[in-house]
Amino acid sequence: MLTTTERAARRARELLREIQAEKFSRRDLARLGLIAGSAFYFRGASLRQALAASSASPRTTPFTERLPIPEPAEEDNSYPYNEADHQYCASRFPMKKMYHLRVRERMHRFTKDLRSPVWSYGDNFGGPIIDARYGEPFCLHIENDLPSADKHKGFGHPEIAPHLHNFHTASESDGGPWNWIPPKKNPSGKPNFRNHHYSMARAGFTTTKGIPAKWVDPVNGGDLRETLTTLFLHDHRPEFTASNVYKGLVCMVRMFDDDDTGDETTGWQLPSGDYDVPLILADKRFDPDSGELVFNQFAPDGYLGDKLTVNGKVQPFMPVKRRKYRFRILNGGPSRFYRLVLRKDGANQPFHQISESGNLLPRTRKDITSLELWVAERADIIIDFKKFKNGDRVYLSNNLVMMEDGRGIDRGKSTHPDSASNQLLEFRVQGVVEDPSRVPNAFRPLPSVNLNEVVKVREWVFGRQNGMWHINGKLWDPDIDHAPEFLLNPPDKVRRNSAEIWRFRSTSGGWDHPIHVHFEEGIIISENGRQIAAENRYRTDIYRMGGTRRIDEMEVFMRFRDFPDPDYANKSSDNGRYVIHCHNTLHEDHGMMATWNIVP
Repeated sequence: MLTTTERAARRARELLREIQAEKFSRRDLARLGLIAGSAFYFRGASLRQALAASSASPRTTPFTERLPIPEPAEEDNSYPYNEADHQYCASRFPMKKMYHLRVRERMHRFTKDLRSPVWSYGDNFGGPIIDARYGEPFCLHIENDLPSADKHKGFGHPEIAPHLHNFHTASESDGGPWNWIPPKKNPSGKPNFRNHHYSMARAGFTTTKGIPAKWVDPVNGGDLRETLTTLFLHDHRPEFTASNVYKGLVCMVRMFDDDDTGDETTGWQLPSGDYDVPLILADKRFDPDSGELVFNQFAPDGYLGDKLTVNGKVQPFMPVKRRKYRFRILNGGPSRFYRLVLRKDGANQPFHQISESGNLLPRTRKDITSLELWVAERADIIIDFKKFKNGDRVYLSNNLVMMEDGRGIDRGKSTHPDSASNQLLEFRVQGVVEDPSRVPNAFRPLPSVNLNEVVKVREWVFGRQNGMWHINGKLWDPDIDHAPEFLLNPPDKVRRNSAEIWRFRSTSGGWDHPIHVHFEEGIIISENGRQIAAENRYRTDIYRMGGTRRIDEMEVFMRFRDFPDPDYANKSSDNGRYVIHCHNTLHEDHGMMATWNIVP
């Protein structure tokens, strides 16, 4: 016999499935009058209130499944490709490698008892991993082999818009929220596809302004100090980004060069090969009846799962040797933030951090004992297991508490990292191997911040109204964004090869926003009116508004170089278009996104 609470939870899940089966977007719900404040009403029931009573996921036993590690994608140059479709392709950066990604639906086992349909970029959840090298331009040939709209079931939307976060990319290959790929097969019977071309050149390859001679790439130009290291590919279908990524459309991308070589005997000699390991963190929730994934894409504040997964497994284990490992950690979202600690016998263990959101730090942060990661942030850390003994168990745990609705950090609460529910990954120390790898004290310095280059101070205000989210007072609406008058006269135009100060300001109160700007990294120079000392600065593509330090205003130094290509023949309306948005992807899907353009 079900209790009243259990009946309410079951009805909530039924309501959610019915709404998602209709493929409603946030704008559809608003037009149908199903939104009241920040709650959703359907057939007389408040979906938001009912979901608050939703049952927990089925019980699972941690550390019974081995951590899966994505295999590198294999090169395949057999797919159709036209150089004229891509900026700077034929003239400067012709494709040298092509990788084929086939997006499809498949069954995935999160644990022995929890199986669910997922979407993936390959044959495995969260994979394959894409390895790229500066000086070797490559193409992603991305096919949409998902079920057609009339056959699609469950949450998510089978139209996809893959985005490489956050490379220096031409707009036609950026995966912005307008160039989506429909699932309908073309007349040949093959899936629809898009080609994305990546120049694998550093920012500044068309201008050396502000770049000291020693830091100019001698082969392709560009600023060597702006070399990226750990990125990721994820879906960006407007109004369905959160659900599509949650369902599995995410994979890691590793960038290499003449210093970060991927070889422990050359360059910086960082841990490489089997000892360079991607870790994609994501929290999930499962239906207690079916064991399948549950998601609410209509929750405007955020969405939290009650199961912690790494590379698509609930609390897996990983055998490790007594040597150094490089872990590339990604917070895959959609809403949870983490404060990661390495634990053994009830105590924090030190580790080293070498990167911040895809950018190598100027200096290694040595012997730190915690690492905070907001949604879409990446950090490369080095753990040396040599200090542990054979048979030791070491845990990667989380000790940060989120508010139950997913809006941000619950500053008034704390949790214990040794609680079983807070442990993400168990390392099992066994055996020792030769270790020629190193951890350098320093990498490359930051690019200079020259305020004399600044031609404009541009303000972006992040706020909340009627239960939705806005930037500069406007909800992002694809109907407006794609309208001819908007395309012909975009409101935010940035001059090519210029620099600006972008001032971010949050008026939304107790909500936290990981703000992401497509195309360029920036350097935060002030927070809440206080200047940041040069030695504490770093490059990033995620800007934390709110948080435990309650940052409600910051200034970011940005340069916008190279694109659009002045000789590009395809002068489409999307040329030079990019977006800024919150990477709590429920906030993005519910309006917190804005379009901006780079113009000649």
